Amino acid sequence: MTKDLRSFIAELEARSPDEVARVSQPISARYEITALLTQLEKKKRFPLLFCERVQGSDAPVVINAQASRRLMAVALECEPEDLARKFSERQAKPIPPVEMTNAPVHEVIQTGDEVDLSNIPILTHYDVNAAPYITAGIVVAVDPDTGVRNTSYNRLMMAGKRELRIFMAVGRHLWTLHDKLERRNQPLPIAIVIGVHPLFSLGAQAFTPATEDEYAVIGGMMGEPLQLVKARTVPIPVPADAEMIIEGQILPHVRRTEGPFGEFTGHAVSQDERQVIEVSAITHRKNYIFQDVHAGYTEHKLMGAVPREAALIKAVRQTVPTVKNVCMPVSGNCRFHAYISIAKRAPGQAKNAICAAFAADMLLKHVVIVDEDIDVFDEEQVLWAVSNRFQADKGLVVIANAQGSELDPSAGPGGVNTKMGLDATKPLDGFAPELRVPDEVMRKVRLEDFLPRFSK
Repeated sequence: MTKDLRSFIAELEARSPDEVARVSQPISARYEITALLTQLEKKKRFPLLFCERVQGSDAPVVINAQASRRLMAVALECEPEDLARKFSERQAKPIPPVEMTNAPVHEVIQTGDEVDLSNIPILTHYDVNAAPYITAGIVVAVDPDTGVRNTSYNRLMMAGKRELRIFMAVGRHLWTLHDKLERRNQPLPIAIVIGVHPLFSLGAQAFTPATEDEYAVIGGMMGEPLQLVKARTVPIPVPADAEMIIEGQILPHVRRTEGPFGEFTGHAVSQDERQVIEVSAITHRKNYIFQDVHAGYTEHKLMGAVPREAALIKAVRQTVPTVKNVCMPVSGNCRFHAYISIAKRAPGQAKNAICAAFAADMLLKHVVIVDEDIDVFDEEQVLWAVSNRFQADKGLVVIANAQGSELDPSAGPGGVNTKMGLDATKPLDGFAPELRVPDEVMRKVRLEDFLPRFSK
């Protein structure tokens, strides 16, 4: 069965109906969907939200497809704590894509003056946002010299019927490709993919070298070849089963005002002069579903966590082979904090792991190393380890004036910040015993036998 957004929603409704919430009342794409999501967030509820009737549009909006580790675990067919391991296994087995001649995403085709972005239910999330933003758009570009396809999430501000303005992080693959062609006074053709299975999204965020075709990585993540079809106005093959494709080109030597925008940190980033996309075509399925990401809240933070965790485990294990697991928690925006558990076997391993983590991920700001008995996905356990096993004069590592995220609201110019590592592991020469009930008693006295209504 083809893995697309529709099949994922159907699977969720069949297997875990409590994970899907359908809104049948009319609702506005301007602030109202975000208001609903904000209230769910405060109650720590993260269902996939399906807004069936969006005012001013014939298309429904789906949001929160990756708003919990449980949802991603359904997609990756594993337990939530095994997401990074399963992701790494699939990333290591890329599957080349296949090309088709006909595709669902070409059921409706608009080109040239037929294009009107205002007909799409693009959300305005917050009062600080300068305009509606596409937040779940995966930008596909091709290296003109190698033919390698690159995929990335980028925020896209609607600035007219056929104009988008894009934020590209300096030095990342898409920025590099645009810079290469801009130096040649040429535009960079792109395709923006909207409405995909979470496995497509995870594969699109994998950390890969610029020489690796990310369509093949996505195929490996999905466990089947990605089906492609030729775009109508740009020389890029696009996913046949996406809900929508926006085709266009990033213009050379053109900059216009983009922002403000509410970013993943929960803070607004100010406006700046950014690159401009001239849209040449929109193609989509009949009765398409528009997908969005809840900017600044859990889904926006969490959707990049699993690829980062997988890359971090691999990198730190090269220095400390006994790494057990890594969690990049929502409390740290899934980018700025990392909790790493190790089986410590030698003095200094925890600090080596701290240094390896900072070297592997530029965005990391705080790293906490704990022993293997601590569940890194349980933040209360991690903080308990810091409280009981950390001493600042022995276990604190501080690195000043390091490159971090330019989106960190506390960072200096260019994202320069101070990084901190905490060694919250026990010393190897003995430590105070912890309180434990004997194992045989724990096996004998089971909650479900004595207090069944509290065991669920």
